[in-house]
Amino acid sequence: MIADFKDRLAARIRDKEIGLVMLVDRRGRIRWSAGRPIEGRTVRDGRGFSRTHLEQVLDGAGAVDGSDVMVTAGDPGFPQSARFLYVRSLYVHPVDADLVLYADSGNDVLDPADVAFFAGSGEALRELLAGLREAGSGEGGIAGTSAAAARIRELVLAYALEDDPVLILGETGVGKSHVAQLIHRYSGRTGQCIVVDVPAIPEALFESELFGHSRGAFTGATRAKRGLVEAAEGGTLFLDEIAEVPLQVQAKLLRFIETQRFRPVGDTAERSVSARIIAATNRDLPTEISRQRFREDLYYRLNVLAVEIPPLRERVEDLRVLVEENRGFLRGKQVGPEFWTAIARHDWPGNVRELLSVVKRAGIQLPGPTIGAEVAGLLRDRARPRAEVQPVEETLGRLRAEVARGRSFWDTAWAAFLDREINRAELRSWLGEVYAECGGSLKDAARRLGVADAEYARFVSALHKYRVHPGR
Repeated sequence: MIADFKDRLAARIRDKEIGLVMLVDRRGRIRWSAGRPIEGRTVRDGRGFSRTHLEQVLDGAGAVDGSDVMVTAGDPGFPQSARFLYVRSLYVHPVDADLVLYADSGNDVLDPADVAFFAGSGEALRELLAGLREAGSGEGGIAGTSAAAARIRELVLAYALEDDPVLILGETGVGKSHVAQLIHRYSGRTGQCIVVDVPAIPEALFESELFGHSRGAFTGATRAKRGLVEAAEGGTLFLDEIAEVPLQVQAKLLRFIETQRFRPVGDTAERSVSARIIAATNRDLPTEISRQRFREDLYYRLNVLAVEIPPLRERVEDLRVLVEENRGFLRGKQVGPEFWTAIARHDWPGNVRELLSVVKRAGIQLPGPTIGAEVAGLLRDRARPRAEVQPVEETLGRLRAEVARGRSFWDTAWAAFLDREINRAELRSWLGEVYAECGGSLKDAARRLGVADAEYARFVSALHKYRVHPGR
């Protein structure tokens, strides 16, 4: 994949004395480079390459070749004698509509075989990117004809070229984890994409799960354990719902992102791992920072390359493509005009995840060979007011009021927890309040929360499974 091309390009220039190869996008951003050190992240503010020739190509001049080009190499690590150098051979060619390949020989020369190699590599990379764009157009939550879906697909391809962290933002159900998997897949990294489901890891065990531990590090640590960070060696570490990483672990995570080094719990020696970081959240991180629940420095280190996935209600033109892509869920049934009218009117608070659930239910529950307006019954069953972004105190106040009006725990607190409107600590705190008001009786607390006696066993099981039992 793309990583293979980067390795091949870097290998070709390796034997050239202080040679350089780069990929630059049409906005002038330097996406990747190998060879001699350069400065800057854009052509405009960069040093160590021929800005003049790159700007000509970016302005539409087509391919540009040059020789005996003077380059100001401003990297402070260069000796003074090499701060100004004449590049003997230069190759700057467009790869596609959004990418330019730059290569120079430094003090050596690009011979005809080198030029043929770069030309062939550019053509192969253009075909690969075209194929990825075509394949990406039918990929899960980013399928569709809307400008937003096309923009996300372009960002997936662009960020696959990079090594910096990616922060994926969006409501629950929009497809954040799917986008993370696509970025990893198209990057061509040889390691795995290790998914860290942050809310599912107990807070007390989080550091050990992430970084591992040595034997005897704590009671019960009878053997050394490799953490998820090490499992991601050569690949991608995807932190799903990054906002729920315990505050005391965030500093250690920040240091790993900056240095790619860490120390397992109870170990005295540091270890090094090469893993790319992708993080996702449905929370507003600046708000979490203001509440002192998320480190500001970690936010700025993660927010280098951002992807914001809009909710489905803002790109209703993508509904048809998403349904067609998942037509297998309909079990051979056809859909009529009334079907499209009904789903276009729905607000989709659960986004793509909800849409796919409705399509599955339609295939199973609705009779007849053609599905029409009757799908609206499924939509009404699932519809609920969309949660606006609001302070947690307001969310909890609303949920308490709904319980007081007779709505059950499952439709209020539990739904909000699964949709990540409230986090584990907030749910546990609320349950603790009710538990205390009921004199420590979990049975009475369940009844006050609208849990039927027949569902009490399910209630207790859920509290234990998700580690929110107020008596533990």
